[in-house]
Amino acid sequence: MPEKKEIFEKIGINVSDDNINIDLGKTKDFFNSLQNTLEEKAETIEKDLSEGKIDLDDHMGIKVDGEHIDIDLKKTKSFIEEFGKKIENFLSEIDHVASKLEKK
Repeated sequence: MPEKKEIFEKIGINVSDDNINIDLGKTKDFFNSLQNTLEEKAETIEKDLSEGKIDLDDHMGIKVDGEHIDIDLKKTKSFIEEFGKKIENFLSEIDHVASKLEKK
């Protein structure tokens, strides 16, 4: 896994002891690329769901067919709890990086 410094450099942020340098062009390109990737993934998932290639029942406890929507609340609860933990970890990492930057 790349170090945080490498990740920052890829998105146009250079942090040293005395300075924070942000290359707005590089940062904008990174976020545009990220947005495009997420949009492509969302479109692919939407297409796969509509064609029946993905069964949400395996992961989220939701099964959809032409006539019914079945929701397994235990599986859905488990998925939401797991997803919530991932979001919390992601947000705590952002908070940690932001607090480090504030100290500098």
